[in-house]
Amino acid sequence: MNGEKLINEMVKCDYCGQHYLIPSDVFARAVMNIEMGDKHFVRYKTGAKLYDMSERQFIDLAKDAKATFKINRMVLVDLKLVDDYIRCFRDI
Repeated sequence: MNGEKLINEMVKCDYCGQHYLIPSDVFARAVMNIEMGDKHFVRYKTGAKLYDMSERQFIDLAKDAKATFKINRMVLVDLKLVDDYIRCFRDI
């Protein structure tokens, strides 16, 4: 199970005919110039930038994934729940 989880958190990259598995956070920083760090919760604006979509699309996605947490007047989104929700739609 740990090996399966580890592979799901990797990104497959092809370079000069070779295949490499790169951790998703390293890939995000290097290729998309996004600093994910160890953040588990983000606000809507940051999440929209991370997932390269409009803020309205990210709000809808987060709500569909049931990943929103309202604290007073602030809403935080659990990125792990969003990722798990997106993976449900993966083509195999």
